[in-house]
Amino acid sequence: MDSRTEYKGKLNPISLNFPDEREREYRSYFFDSSIKISRFAIIVVSVIYIFFGYLDSIVAGELFRFFILIRIIVVPTFLFVVALSYSKGFIRYWQLLLLVLYIIASIGIIIMLVKLPEAIVYSGGLVLVFLSGAVLVRLRFILFSVGSWFAVFIYIIAALSNNVDFIVVVSNGFFFIAAIIISMFAAYSNEKFNRQNFSLYLQIERNNAEIEEANKNLEDKVEDRTRLLNSRNIDLKNEIDQRVLIEKELIIAKDKAEESDMLKSAFLANMSHEIRTPMNGILGFANLLRDVEDEKELDEFIDIIIKNGEHLLNLINDIIDLSKIEAGILKIEKSEFDLNVLTKEIYDMFCKDKNVVNNNLKLSYKNGLEDDESLIYTDRIRLKQILINLVSNSCKYTDEGSIDFGYTLKDDLLKFYVKDTGIGIKKEDQKYVFDRFMQASTSRTLGRESTGLGLAITKTYLKLMGGNIRVQSKLNVGSKFSFKLYVGNDKQNS
Repeated sequence: MDSRTEYKGKLNPISLNFPDEREREYRSYFFDSSIKISRFAIIVVSVIYIFFGYLDSIVAGELFRFFILIRIIVVPTFLFVVALSYSKGFIRYWQLLLLVLYIIASIGIIIMLVKLPEAIVYSGGLVLVFLSGAVLVRLRFILFSVGSWFAVFIYIIAALSNNVDFIVVVSNGFFFIAAIIISMFAAYSNEKFNRQNFSLYLQIERNNAEIEEANKNLEDKVEDRTRLLNSRNIDLKNEIDQRVLIEKELIIAKDKAEESDMLKSAFLANMSHEIRTPMNGILGFANLLRDVEDEKELDEFIDIIIKNGEHLLNLINDIIDLSKIEAGILKIEKSEFDLNVLTKEIYDMFCKDKNVVNNNLKLSYKNGLEDDESLIYTDRIRLKQILINLVSNSCKYTDEGSIDFGYTLKDDLLKFYVKDTGIGIKKEDQKYVFDRFMQASTSRTLGRESTGLGLAITKTYLKLMGGNIRVQSKLNVGSKFSFKLYVGNDKQNS
């Protein structure tokens, strides 16, 4: 199957079939994931069927031998199908055989129920068959429905033909119909859930392929730029030999080029690690989806895949934004919005951040305006990204204590701050924190997710929006990032 195929058709609400190639893929997947459970369920039903033989000896009286004969026919038939399930071509007709077993089991109990209508235990036995067909045996919803209603119809015809009391027939009929309806809901919900999860799995697989292709294209571009940089370095060396008179200036240029090369090499190494980490999580847990045993485990794996996908998407978005900035095509789109709603969104986003939770950090924020006075006019998307970058950095580099952010607004001048009690930044490194591909200290930030792009992008956003940013920090005490931004309708960028 091509993982990049686009599937848009919805499930048939009655038959629950996919309208495209997914149906064939799902049936193969459903067989692989269900055959062991089906075998076990058939064996369990056989054991229950045998156990009910003991009840025959108690309630059947002179019909005991006849009832035992029925069980002798039904149980070996069940076990024969279990043995047949190990054959190579069983997948082609396994659902049909399950339906046949289901009907045989139902008819066996119906015969006993008609012969001994006063023994309500056989009514319970038929209900157990209904429930096992809906939940345990992994019979598809449409086949289960057909088999169940066929069984009820057979019961009513057989009971009336054998002069069973009409009241008993009606009572049992309502009992069986209620059990079938409940079981149909269970079978329908179970199959629909499984099919939706399978469709989601196909979508994740397709997205993984797209991400891999995008990653490959990115690596090609980086290789091209690296080759270009190496070529320029060679040109610089040749020029040094030719222009002795400006040797000092060329040495300085060469040093800067080598520094740039080192920064980009460090960036590439870091980026490779950043991309591989979520990709390994996505692919690893996507493969584990085939072996999940319950819905809780499935939801946990899907959450992990989604979180890794979001992390990878954020990483790619940073790279795309940086490319837009370098190309000069990033546009600022201003609109009026509620600033207090935005700060609440930031708080809600990071109060569940793994670093905040794991390190028991105190996260708080302070709005400078009342809710009914907090409308501002600027680019909401870029402002939110700025706040996310700053608060995210505080979460990454704070191991204990607190993180606080807030703002004041006066005469359309927004003053915002993000303050933490983190590891801090050396004074000599503070002038580099807003440079691209830079981290304040690689040795002190080892093991913390960072690409060195966030603060550089933040500074560029503010510059485009007419604002500026600065940092105050003390090593092992904490840092405070603050920025100013005009947010009025009539204000010009400063």
